[in-house]
Amino acid sequence: MENLREIIYKHALINAVTHDGRASAAAVLKKLVMEVKGFKEILRNKDERERVREIIHEIVSEVNSISIELQKKILAEKYGITLEMIKEEKAKKTREGLPPLPGADKVKKVITRFAPAPSGALHIGQIVRAAFISFLYARMYNGKFILRIEDTDPRRIRAVYYDWIINDLKEVGIEWDELVYESDHFEIYYELTEKLFKKGKAYVCLCSSEEFRKYREQKTPCPHRDSMDDPIYWEKMLSGEFKEGEAVVRLKTDMSHKNPAVRDPPLLRIIESVPHPRTGYKYRVYPLYNYACAIEDHLSGVTHVIRGKEHETNEAVQREIYKAFGWSPPITIQYGMIKLPEAKIHKRHIRAALREGKITGWDDVTLPTVRALLRRGIHPEAFKRMAIELSVAKSDATLSLETLYSINRQILSSIAKRISFVDNPFTMIISGVIKDVVKISMPWIPEKKEAGAREYVLRTEEKNGTRMLSVYIAEQDIPLIKQVLREDRLIRLKEFANVKIEKVDVENRLITADFHSFEVVPGIRKIHWVPGGELAIQARVLMPDGSIKEGLVEFLAQSLEDGEYVQLERFGFGRVDSNQGELIIFTFAHP
Repeated sequence: MENLREIIYKHALINAVTHDGRASAAAVLKKLVMEVKGFKEILRNKDERERVREIIHEIVSEVNSISIELQKKILAEKYGITLEMIKEEKAKKTREGLPPLPGADKVKKVITRFAPAPSGALHIGQIVRAAFISFLYARMYNGKFILRIEDTDPRRIRAVYYDWIINDLKEVGIEWDELVYESDHFEIYYELTEKLFKKGKAYVCLCSSEEFRKYREQKTPCPHRDSMDDPIYWEKMLSGEFKEGEAVVRLKTDMSHKNPAVRDPPLLRIIESVPHPRTGYKYRVYPLYNYACAIEDHLSGVTHVIRGKEHETNEAVQREIYKAFGWSPPITIQYGMIKLPEAKIHKRHIRAALREGKITGWDDVTLPTVRALLRRGIHPEAFKRMAIELSVAKSDATLSLETLYSINRQILSSIAKRISFVDNPFTMIISGVIKDVVKISMPWIPEKKEAGAREYVLRTEEKNGTRMLSVYIAEQDIPLIKQVLREDRLIRLKEFANVKIEKVDVENRLITADFHSFEVVPGIRKIHWVPGGELAIQARVLMPDGSIKEGLVEFLAQSLEDGEYVQLERFGFGRVDSNQGELIIFTFAHP
């Protein structure tokens, strides 16, 4: 056991120095199970398992009581392990499945960013490409990953979405090295804009959108290009002489450029109608997306921008902005669009549905948002694996959610607790049971004996000289039960007994059956069930299509905590949405 203490101490130090000096007992235990040969065998013994847990908690407390500097020193001197070595090892694991990052060898340090606007909750398309790929590449090359909140349009953003973005990213395991709010940099945008005016590369345009569109199509400059390029007009925009919708700042480019979007693109506009969530009415001139994006990427030293190919036009405009300032643009890596035929992925569709009362919120189980998918029971690791699988292919991908479900199924199969749920239940009366009391033991997780079992004591009732008991059967199994009845065969109630069906009364939702045996009989079909009487609890399952399955769940479901992953026997994977004691509400992830 002394050797084991040494191993625990090493892993506690490793965990601590990578988490701001605070080791987690659960994380250390998980690491031991994964990496220490024979450790699972030790845990099979209950007494040994408890002893190991005590040692882990004791050592973790000891490690957490010292400074992170001392933790690093001990780890280096005693085990020859440095924080840099740990990061490199993590980077090697991350490299699996991702191609080399173009130009990574040409920069001192790879710096990537994810820049969402707080205009709604994050959706799966943003997470598995823009967010995760940028994050993973930064970690792959021991670089820097920036989370940048693009909040320069107060008409589209809402205060609550700021926290949602941060929380959703943390939930899926994305950590950033720097958090940037574009709204903190309005003064910088103003200073740089003044420089453009002084260089003769910007002007104030008073044309309406329709008027300027004609000039752009004709490839001719608008009347204001050379008459309102003096910095005084920029000062008038700031001072309030122009109102919302009356003026914009445009960049002087080549009006004969082959790409119409690049011809004198707008840089800043006036917004007075609503206050900004963070700055109120302090500012009235706001940068447009391309202007703020180009400036922020330059200020942060971003070396690689990983974005969808639908941003090709934006990239062209941003390059003109870089050229105007004399800056070198970052390396751009484009990937194809993700199309989800099963769901409307755009935030505008979700916002419309929310306003119309068609959904309950951004975590409604019918949505492809990250918070909705997490609520349903998609494991955070599944998003990461899907990101690596999709990588940065340039071709568009028509992505079925089944791809995500397949990955999630692999993850949950070894951690989700099994529980029996029957929707629209039928009562099955079993006669001729040969025992007064029947003890049932069903594993919570078949692959993990240490997870324990659900144990029930079923008591029979004597009627007319025969012992009987009742269970509940799912309506979905009625066709199978009818088939077994026609073929005069047995059917097995999982982990319990084999019975012979005598009658199926659909009108009264009643099945009568005779007990046959307890032992497993090869070749017969199995169905799940819920104990009768007080051992059944009311349950609901919220389905991805918006429907609700009503039924019963076995009694020990009451011990499940909100948020726990479950596999409803022969129904599907999901999560405990709300344990109300008398009513358990589950969300459905997938079969």
